[in-house]
Amino acid sequence: MSGYKGFTLIEVLIALIIVAVGVLGHAKMQAKSMDMAQRASFTQTANIALTDLAQRLRANADLAPSFIRDNLSGNVIVATKNCSLVTCSDSEFATAELAEWFNHLRGSLPSPSFSVVNNGSVYTLTLIWDAAKTGASSAVCDAGNPNSYQCGSLSIWIP
Repeated sequence: MSGYKGFTLIEVLIALIIVAVGVLGHAKMQAKSMDMAQRASFTQTANIALTDLAQRLRANADLAPSFIRDNLSGNVIVATKNCSLVTCSDSEFATAELAEWFNHLRGSLPSPSFSVVNNGSVYTLTLIWDAAKTGASSAVCDAGNPNSYQCGSLSIWIP
């Protein structure tokens, strides 16, 4: 019997190590799950925002050319006039609409930027955001790289 002294203690330590590795693995899976849920939330927010912008363009179809914008730098858009209180030009109205839309979006997505371009009657709305929150300096989308910026795009036809 004396040859087995400490054997139970070794079994307990090995079991403790196995449980610790299991708990660490579970914690890593939980963190990954939370990251993926947040990325899915960002994608949903971006899709809703693109749809909102498309509806603003459709509602103001005659002003659609004034909405053409390249804000891929993600700068804050400042409206010079409050078009709900005073008369605005087409350009001022489009800027006010984009300012309201984009400045609200800046609180919902990390490092957003966007562009509105047209090819005849087809307007393409593109939204880019830093899904991994890496703070990368260039907003380049790479679907194969989960640490790059992510993009959403929507094309609409406005006659």
